[in-house]
Formats: sequence, structure tokens, C-alpha cells
Amino acid sequence: MLDRIKKEPVCVGFAEFEQQTLSKAERRLIGFYRSLSEQEQGQLHRLSEVLATHPKESANS
Repeated sequence: MLDRIKKEPVCVGFAEFEQQTLSKAERRLIGFYRSLSEQEQGQLHRLSEVLATHPKESANS
């Protein structure tokens, strides 16, 4: 099931609808993230995974 390509169109305007429910701070963070290079986005993604996986260990280091 997961290997099938979904050929149905994605809901048009969904991103606009979803963005209305975001706070101003969340929209700013998304803007900052999008302004990063791909390498910087990758580094931030890895950092957030480490912090989410080991929050207590990271705080003690």
C-alpha cells in the first residue's frame, strides 16, 4: 500500500487554510526556516531530532 503512487490531486488551498490557524510566531519561524539553505535546514532537522529523542541527556551536557 505504501509503495503505490498517489495520483489523486491534493486539496487545493489546504496550505492557505492551515496557515490561518498558525500563530504569528509560528508563521515567522516557518519563514525563517524556509530562508535557510538546504544544508542549514538539514542541520536544524538533525538537531531537532536529537533534542526530541534525548531531551534530558542534551540538557545535562
